[in-house]
Amino acid sequence: MISTFAAGALVASVLFQATDTTIAVEDGMRLDLRNQTGEIRVTVWQRDAVRIIVRRPRGFRIDVERSGAVLRVRRVVARGFEDDIDDDADVDFAITVPPYLDLDLSGVEVAVSVIGTAGDVSVETVEGAVLVRGGAGFVSVQSLDDDVRIEDARGRIHATSTGGNVWIRNVSGEVTAESIDGDIELDNVDARQITANTVDGDVTFSGPIHDGGRYRFGTHDGDVTVWVPAGVNASVSVATFEGEFETSFPVILRGSQRYRFNFTLGDGGAVLRMETFDGDIFLRRLR
Repeated sequence: MISTFAAGALVASVLFQATDTTIAVEDGMRLDLRNQTGEIRVTVWQRDAVRIIVRRPRGFRIDVERSGAVLRVRRVVARGFEDDIDDDADVDFAITVPPYLDLDLSGVEVAVSVIGTAGDVSVETVEGAVLVRGGAGFVSVQSLDDDVRIEDARGRIHATSTGGNVWIRNVSGEVTAESIDGDIELDNVDARQITANTVDGDVTFSGPIHDGGRYRFGTHDGDVTVWVPAGVNASVSVATFEGEFETSFPVILRGSQRYRFNFTLGDGGAVLRMETFDGDIFLRRLR
């Protein structure tokens, strides 16, 4: 007699299959992985090889092709199963790569996590949260309807979510963050150029303000909060149509109008703009 639990495990073993493949790579290569639905998890090891472990429904196969500097990985329906399986069934990838490998990952309903890499990272999903911890050079992450999180990256960083939140933490370089229906939180971000805009959410920033840097934070229906260190040098522009401006230290306003005004911190070496239509603006001192 087979218990209910054992029977469930037996059914799972029949319906799902696992494959484990390892392919040699070298510095300068890129992994190009497309997945319709399911999960993509990427971690690193100190080997010049890519290990691909896949959990897939019966009737799918995984095509792996190396062409020049690109390693392409695709899920496809096996011959003879075209009419028997759901093309939208989940396929889960667990990938292990050397730190230097560039990554180009995409899917429709796919959750993605990338941990510990040191190359370029590009991730695009329609539905599915994305976490990238690491990456250097160019890090671009986009999720249409879910949250985006980037941590411990450096270089040119671009994060976009239409219906989710964007969190960027402990990064350095040049940062662009965009959302429509979510908050944007930039925590300990060290950059000379930052643009962060959302429509229906709050924008929060903490980090250094560099002389010669340009920083722009904007929202339509939310608050803007900027934390700056002591001794900052910036030419500051504030605009809020239906909100208030509050600062935790004294400033001298100039060119003040009803909804827009300016002031200078230190010698005004950086440009700092904070804008909202229906929200408040807060300028705080980092401790």
